[in-house]
Amino acid sequence: MSNPLLPVTDKSIDLSLLHPRFIRRLENFFSDGRIANKVTICSGARSYAAQKALYDRYKAGKGNLAANPDWKRPDGFFRGSFHQEQPDGYSYAVDLRVVRNRISTDLVTAIARRYGIRPTVKGEWWHFQPRNGTEWFPIGIQDEEPPEEEVNWAGIQAIINDMGRQIGLSPLRRGSKGDIVKVAQSKLNSLDFNCGIADGVYGRKTLRAVLMLQRSMLLKESGTMDHKTWKAMWNPEVPVGL
Repeated sequence: MSNPLLPVTDKSIDLSLLHPRFIRRLENFFSDGRIANKVTICSGARSYAAQKALYDRYKAGKGNLAANPDWKRPDGFFRGSFHQEQPDGYSYAVDLRVVRNRISTDLVTAIARRYGIRPTVKGEWWHFQPRNGTEWFPIGIQDEEPPEEEVNWAGIQAIINDMGRQIGLSPLRRGSKGDIVKVAQSKLNSLDFNCGIADGVYGRKTLRAVLMLQRSMLLKESGTMDHKTWKAMWNPEVPVGL
């Protein structure tokens, strides 16, 4: 069955034997905007019989260079061409073709490497594999679960502190509006002091939530989000006291 994410030059090209992890890398590669509609797959997986036929033609002087399907590689597991079905039931190579010179082969190779796909045969820029032995090539873009983005906690804390300074100069109270109010509402909700939707408007529900916070933190119950209340809200484990 064809894969709509993997363009091929001919419908007869077999991709069914490619390892699923290799398929994911190819899908990511062809989804790259610099590659889309500029590169296609012109050769995919081969059965043992297909690889042997190519090798026999090569030995008879009637075909291009082809690997002996019975040759065992140094790792002791893989054999012949990585195009052919390996002992684990999968193949690990495709040949690529540039469409009407719309992109340089050097750029194709550079982009492919980011997705953990590399040319492995000297003099054949078009031959790409996700591995050349027991280890998979490293990738610059994850093909499975992307890494979690690192959180700039220091930057977030700086923003919170800056808002606290603003509140110290101009406390929030019923009728206040703006982004700081929305941040306060979101934080109150996260602490189960329900003030409804964080809409940036300091209304009745927000006033009630602030009063509940102040009561729990042993603060003066003013209903106003002053600097002391703001600081306590971001450190709710430690009662501030009157």
